[in-house]
Amino acid sequence: MGFSSLFPVQVAVWQETIGPGAFERDLCINSPTGSGKTLAYALPIVQKLSTRSVKCLRALVVLPTRDLAMQVKEVFAAIAPAVGLSVGLAVGQSSIADEISELIKRPKLEAGICYDPEDVTCELQSSVDILVATPGRLMDHINSTKGFTLEHLCYLVVDETDRLLREAYQSWLPTVLQFTQSNEESLFPLANSFLSSTFGSLKTIRRCGVERGFKGKPHPRLVKMVLSATLTQDPSKLAQLNLHHPLLMTTGKRRYQLPEKLESYKLICESNLRPLYLVALLQELGEEKCIKIKEYSGLQHQSRRRR
Repeated sequence: MGFSSLFPVQVAVWQETIGPGAFERDLCINSPTGSGKTLAYALPIVQKLSTRSVKCLRALVVLPTRDLAMQVKEVFAAIAPAVGLSVGLAVGQSSIADEISELIKRPKLEAGICYDPEDVTCELQSSVDILVATPGRLMDHINSTKGFTLEHLCYLVVDETDRLLREAYQSWLPTVLQFTQSNEESLFPLANSFLSSTFGSLKTIRRCGVERGFKGKPHPRLVKMVLSATLTQDPSKLAQLNLHHPLLMTTGKRRYQLPEKLESYKLICESNLRPLYLVALLQELGEEKCIKIKEYSGLQHQSRRRR
């Protein structure tokens, strides 16, 4: 992907998820847009799944909108094939029949033999290791797609958590947790205070009394990673996720922050030349994902010209 170094949030998450004691706790990541959150969870998930020999759905990433899901899928698709992993997308961009053909592998038919689809459900297998989905389309597959199962799921990523928790989206979260529920006991203390420690340029917040531990669990559990640029710290809301000894990772105390490497420019010109400058700018930066243009009022413009 052309990266020579990782952003702070990516380094912090990598060190919490790879190596001894990896994924001991569920992660709550509060980091601004543009700080590299997607790659922060994509890298460790791909690394962890790279040694799997049997293909089945092991990682699910849920986002509130189709556009966000497609962007995240592109990130996974750029790194997952290198280790033999397949990435699927379920956002309603195509018909559900087309999505099913991409997500579910049907048994090969022997020559001259016709099978009733109702009789081969047990032989249906997942064609993807990682699925990026919107809540509505995810529920469609859970409710009606034969062979679609979450029983092997190891990682659940809830991106843009605040928005996904604000709206019900057909009760997707309780449904997913129900199908992936284990006998392990979760812990999300409501009254305990936070302890902070410096972690590079990120601040790592740990719950009192649960610094480490639970290494070498005899049974795998569903690991959850929740992320947002404005991640709520309201325990009553996060409790919906049934988090396991959650670890909050944040870039600082302020609620809103700009990415450290964000560059901002301004161009001062005569009002009659604005269209020409705009066209030139669009031609130069047309391939960029986002261009924001702010026009100053006439009074502001005059004030700037006098300086």
